[in-house]
This record gives sequence, structure tokens and C-alpha cells, in this order.
Amino acid sequence: MSNSTKVVQKCRTCGGDLIFNPSQNGLVCKRCGNFQSINGTMTAEKTFQTLLDSAPTWQKDAVVLRCEHCGAKSVVSKFDLVAKCDYCGASNLVKTEDRPGLRPDTIVLFNMNRAEADKQVANWLSKRLFTPSQFKHQLKNRELKGVYYPAFTFDANVTARYTGTLVQTNSYTVTVDGKETTRTETSRNSIADVDTQTFDDVLILAHEQEIKPQILKKIQPFDTNHGQAFQQTYLAGFTVCQASKEPQDCWAEAKLTMEQAIRNKISSRYIGESTTFENLHLDLDFTNITYKYVLLPLYIGHVEYKGTKYPLYMNGQTGKICGKTPKSFWKILFTCLTGGALAFGLGIVLAMLF
Repeated sequence: MSNSTKVVQKCRTCGGDLIFNPSQNGLVCKRCGNFQSINGTMTAEKTFQTLLDSAPTWQKDAVVLRCEHCGAKSVVSKFDLVAKCDYCGASNLVKTEDRPGLRPDTIVLFNMNRAEADKQVANWLSKRLFTPSQFKHQLKNRELKGVYYPAFTFDANVTARYTGTLVQTNSYTVTVDGKETTRTETSRNSIADVDTQTFDDVLILAHEQEIKPQILKKIQPFDTNHGQAFQQTYLAGFTVCQASKEPQDCWAEAKLTMEQAIRNKISSRYIGESTTFENLHLDLDFTNITYKYVLLPLYIGHVEYKGTKYPLYMNGQTGKICGKTPKSFWKILFTCLTGGALAFGLGIVLAMLF
């Protein structure tokens, strides 16, 4: 189930719907073509205490609609009439009592419009030789949806006091009764030291119903350092997913990510061909903690093919794509047969030449 916001801005000239155009960095009316510029500003991290003190303040005049068909939730302006679900296209939407969450600090803008995104998908599909032609046709004609997903980025200085056991194993050969024998000696030494590390923009997704962390990793990076200060006008024509995780839970995940990075760093310092590091214990001190609550741009689409749904995710900033496609048995068979025939023919030619 997903929580999402569909934002609608109206044209000052004709009253038509405005959409944000990434290539023009402004709003364009779908009806009359009127252009409205946006004065953007850069954003900066906030202190962690600010996060702890934050309260839900975004879109007090919104209502949450739930799709009875797929369960997806869309948060819309109470003045906006939504006819269909953004995710499955069904029209049976009902009002719920849910409320939106924190107001974002930063927005990473889409760097391409839908037409440019469609070209990226076509190029991506052209490289999948075994994908059924019918599936390719369905995906090419499937409307990509521009969606902003919420995430937190955390910065911190971490001091790690650690202890552990350095295990060194040495093997050598001796001769006993005229026969060579391999013997092994193991030594153990206690280690205690201090390590420091600075982390910048550890990214934690705040919404995981529709997109999983492993998918996000495949389409990263997002340049969050050059994000714009959040303005609702940037969202015109796009959907915004609401956070499904508490900020404190996201910070807990970020700390685990930082801890694992420190463990890897310390272990790699000592581990060698004959050396291992055991019983690593960390005492971590986090200081200078700052964060940004950001919206990440993604184009999403899915095709249902022979009873199976195949989702596609695209980084709206870089065009990087993650998705699975079905395989055509006949295309694979044809490739194997033609490949085998070519190999057989090449073998005959080589035999004739040599």
C-alpha cells in the first residue's frame, strides 16, 4: 500500500492545470501553454534536534483517498477531483481519515520530462534481446508516472572506540621421519584503538511499500547536495508519496549503516592473507548530526504480462533504470540454434583452411 500526494496548480491565465517542466525549470499550462517561472533557492542541512522537535505541518487542507482495487493511497487537495488511481487506473476511490506527515526540506528536481524518459525506456528495452516483443510494445505504450519519494539524508562525525582479537595463523613445513608435514601455529592478540569517520548524506528511504531499499540502490546516486529548497509549485503534475516510517526509525537505520561501514573499515585494516579479526566490539559516539528531509524523483511504470506484474523504476535525475522483464523461450531457442549453426559453419571453414 502506498501513501501519495497528487499536487495540482492552476494557470493564472486560463485556469488550466499547470505541470512542472524540468527542461524549462518552470510551470507550463497544459491548456494554453502559458509559462510561469520558479525562483528556486539552495537548501542546507538542519540539526538533529530540529528533526526531533518537528511536527506534521504539510498540507493541512488535504484529504487521503484509498483505492479499493489495489489499496494505494493518494493525498490530494480537498479542492481537487481525482477520477482514477495513479497506480492501477481504477476509479473506485474512497476518502479515509489519514493525515499527511512532515513538510520536506529539499527537493531533487526531475532532470527530464516524460518524453525524454520514454526515450530512455525505449533504449533500455532495445538492449534486452530475449524480452518478448508483445511485452516491449505494452511497456512502450504504458504511461510513466513521475513520483517523488521521501527520504532522509544524515551527516555525522563518528568516533569509534573498539576492541577485538587479532588472530594470526602461520603454516610451515617440517620433515618427520623423512616425510614433509604441514603444521599450523595460531597466535591471538588483543587490540584496542580509536577510529574516526565523517559521513555525508547517508540516504535512508522513508517509504518502502512501493519501492524497496535494494531497488533504490540500483538506481542511485541522487545528487541531494544540489537539491532545491522545497516549494509546492515544483510538484505540479507529479505525485508525492508520503513517508511511512518515523524520522527516528530512519535515523536508527542510518546509524546501523554507519556502524557497518566502520566495522568494514576497521576489519579491512587488520585482515590479511593469514590474519583475521574476531570479537570486534564498538563503542560509537555520534556528533554534529544534521539531516535533510528530501524528495527524490522517480519515474515508475508497470506492465502485467501473462498474470505477472513487472515494475520499472527510473532515476528521474540521471535516467538510470531498474526493472525486470520476462524472457521469450522462442527468442532464446532461435539464438541458440543460430549460434550453434554459426559455430558449426565456422568450424567447417576453419577445417577447410587448415
